[in-house]
This record gives sequence, C-alpha cells and structure tokens, in this order.
Amino acid sequence: METLIREHLDRIDHAVWLTLLPLAGALVIYGIIMRRRALAKFANVSLLGFLAPQSSAGRRIIKAVLLLAGLTCVAVALLGPRWGLQIVPVQKRQLDVIVCLDVSRSMLANDAGMSRLDRAKDDIKRLLDNVAGGNIGLVTFAGAAELACPLTDDLEYFRLILDEVGLQSAPVGGTDLGKAILAARQAFGPPLPRTRAIILMTDGEDHGSTAIDEGKLARDNDISVYCIGIGDDKRGGLVPTSDRADHDFVMYNRQQVWSKLDPQRLGAIARAGGGEYHISGQVTNRLRTLEWIYDKKLLPKMERREDDRTQTRKVRFHWFAAAGLALLMLETLVREARNVNPLPMTNEQLLEERI
Repeated sequence: METLIREHLDRIDHAVWLTLLPLAGALVIYGIIMRRRALAKFANVSLLGFLAPQSSAGRRIIKAVLLLAGLTCVAVALLGPRWGLQIVPVQKRQLDVIVCLDVSRSMLANDAGMSRLDRAKDDIKRLLDNVAGGNIGLVTFAGAAELACPLTDDLEYFRLILDEVGLQSAPVGGTDLGKAILAARQAFGPPLPRTRAIILMTDGEDHGSTAIDEGKLARDNDISVYCIGIGDDKRGGLVPTSDRADHDFVMYNRQQVWSKLDPQRLGAIARAGGGEYHISGQVTNRLRTLEWIYDKKLLPKMERREDDRTQTRKVRFHWFAAAGLALLMLETLVREARNVNPLPMTNEQLLEERI
C-alpha cells in the first residue's frame, strides 16, 4: 500500500512538467503571431515576397511542432512511465527496526544544537541514507502512541511520513514511554525468525510507570530495546509553548520550565529491554549514534539473508527521452529560411536558366 502511495505522490510531483507544456505552446504561438505582425508593419503582403522571399511561415510552423513534440516526449520521460511486468531477484535482510520518536512538547527544547525533535529527525534521516536492508517502522508518541509508519522497506515512503511528523503526531499530551514500547511491540506482529529491535528516541521524561515492564516484555519476545537520549542532562533547556514560538516558554508557578535529559531512566529501560543506552551525538567521524547502533549492534545480530524474487514494472522512460532528443535535434536542423535568391534575375541569368 505504501509503495502505491509513494508512486502516486511521485507522479503528482513530476506531473508539474506537463503543466509547462501549454505554457511553452502558448509562447511559441505568440512568437509566430508577433513575427507576422512585425512583417506586416514592415511591408504589405504584395512586397513581402520581394523583400523577404526567404521567409517561410510553413517552416516556422514545422519547427514549432517539432519543438513542442520534443518537449512533450521529454516531459513524459520525466514522469517515469512503466508498463509490463518483469521478475527481478532481490536480496532481503531479515532485520526489523521500529523507531519510537518522542513528539511531546519538551522535545521542542533547544539544547541539542537545534530543537530535540529536529535533532532526532535529522538522526533518523541520516540512518535512512545508510540503511543496508531490512524493514523500518515509525511510532510517534507523547501521552499516547500511534503507529505512524508500519514496517516497510520503502525508505522514500518512510521519509515522506517522517517529514510530516510534529507535535500534532501524538493525540495526547505528556510523555509515556511504556505506551511507545507497547505500540512498537504490537507493530511487529507474531514472532518470526528475524532480528527485531525497538529504538526509543526521547529526552527521557516519563509520566507513566510501565516502561521498564514493557521493556522486559519486549526482551521476552526476542525484541531488543535501545534508547537514545536527546538533550542536555546538566542544565537542560527551556520548553517553548509551540513549535512557532521563539521567545514564549512554558511557565509553572510563574517560573520558566527547564527540561533535562534523564539518562538514568533511559538506561534502566534499555537494560530491561536487553539493549543499550547512548546519548545522541557523533560516535565516529562517519557515524552518529543511531547509525552506529544500527551498524555495530544490529547488523551483526541480523538473521541470515534470503534470496527472493519480486515483480516490478519495466522502466520505459528512455524511449520517450530518445524520441524527445531526436525531435529537438531535428528542430535545430530545419532552417527557418528558404533557399531562394532575394534579387531578381538579370536577362543573362534568365537565359542561362533556360539553357
């Protein structure tokens, strides 16, 4: 389902090129009309054949048709047309990862070089650029949790969902880490011979009391729970009233509310879930924390690879691209002027012509 949605959105995005064709056609027609008006002002029709015998309205029309046909083919090629099924071999990794992303108000605190939420989303996007296979899903949570993206290997679809994530992605305020782990555990479905992991990305604030128990249940179901802390555990940061507020902060008893990262809480949840706790940051010159966990902790545990085959539609855009290129090249070869002698023939030339 998500693949169909992504293809539909891609077509809508690329279809913008088709909307430019009427504009290009209108500009070409406008140019032809303005040229004819300019010639009409220069001389009347009876003199144009003598003053500009090489001018050819028919050739201009031919060039315009070739240009528009070439642009149409190029625009269709940009749509990425596909038809006809083919069987292609694929190599699947038996690794399922669900990222639980905290979208509570405290994640707006700006103590991670940017807002905590933006930092977490940036970490996830960097992971998507280096995913080596398997499936990935997304749970957003605050006081309640929702499955924003089920497990999928369609990373572009996942990226579209992630881009829309914000405070509105959780229906209830507050923070309940236990409900996030529960939602992720249920999203995995029945046990399978696959490596499965939950990665909790949060500042550690927890208004619930079931997170450690849910971590143990996940471990009992062969699901590892890793926690990544976002924010500062020393001074913390002020909590904006909304994602658009730069200077308005949450108040309590006439005091500004400071939110701090809680590493002890997250460490306890990770140990209960059989995983590890790490703070978000640059682990190596190449890897940030989320990428490092995926690369060093999950991939080595991954179940064996399996070869599979899948059906996909054949790509046909190159036909239209080649036709468009040929038409545009042909348009440049067609001369706009006819090969005629602009001067009248002398008697000697007429005699030679007759001979």
